[in-house]
Amino acid sequence: MAKDVLVVIEHEDGAPRRPSLEALSLARRMAQATGGRALAVVAGHGTEAVAQAVASSGADVVHHFDHELLAQYTPDGYRLAITPLIRELEPEWVLMGHTYLAQDLLPLISATFDAPVISDCVDMEIDAEKVVFHRQPYDAKLVARIFDRGPAPHFATLQSGAFPADDLPQDHGGTVDAHTIDLSGDRIRRRVLEIHDAGESTVDLSSAEMIVAGGRGLGSKEKFQQLIGQLVEALGGAAVGASRPVVDSEWLPHDHQIGSSGQIVSPKLYIGVGISGAIQHVVGIRGSQVIVAINKDKDAPIFNEATYGIVGDAEELVPAIAQAIAEARQS
Repeated sequence: MAKDVLVVIEHEDGAPRRPSLEALSLARRMAQATGGRALAVVAGHGTEAVAQAVASSGADVVHHFDHELLAQYTPDGYRLAITPLIRELEPEWVLMGHTYLAQDLLPLISATFDAPVISDCVDMEIDAEKVVFHRQPYDAKLVARIFDRGPAPHFATLQSGAFPADDLPQDHGGTVDAHTIDLSGDRIRRRVLEIHDAGESTVDLSSAEMIVAGGRGLGSKEKFQQLIGQLVEALGGAAVGASRPVVDSEWLPHDHQIGSSGQIVSPKLYIGVGISGAIQHVVGIRGSQVIVAINKDKDAPIFNEATYGIVGDAEELVPAIAQAIAEARQS
């Protein structure tokens, strides 16, 4: 029997977010293995372009809910749209990226079906027609293989970067199915009254394509700003990340912290300068496509994770590397 997989799409500034596209990539793999379909649901207001983009990116059918009360995410509004759709479609799996929104919404929906959520998954295998997800609890000290014994639908969230979306098509030709929804009366108990901009201190490293991160090995806040700034400028702009000791020393706000107690990242390029590579930090960068580590300690654990490792004093190496990058970009 064919087993469809449904992805709940998050979107921002008129485009699907990368964690949702990564979930769609996995949904296509799972659906192809079972003869099912990769489905998606987009809820919002004025989000027709988002739905079309998801249909072009690999979803066979995109179910689109458009309502002014869905313009801003609320758990009530999204639940009222998505839960009846799941009952109607009867998918085998419902997937989301492991984001703050997913952690708020998916347990609310899964509880309706008396089902758990397998959260923060890093891999998937099909064992005798049974989908088994892998998690890495206790700061990745072990790998847990988990499957849901209960009836469908099953629910899971996926760690950022664990399922790259590079293989998604650009002209898939999926269809968009528009739905109407009644949100009148007091069906939405929680509503967004107003939004306050948190300012430039809010950093979303999970969507950055290039990250330059610094650690305690840089010695001081001034050296951190100087050396990391040189690399960011040479690259033509990159997000700035940090290890926990940097944040604890108040060189940067917590928004910039990468790791198990910060943000999980999956950039195309991650450069770590003066970061030894404690496991709490390493679990946050394993989804990176290329990891460059610069450290004066040749035995630093981060070199075990690095694609390229450079041993030496950052004060000597970084200016030379920044210059070489700038020259290469100009040529």
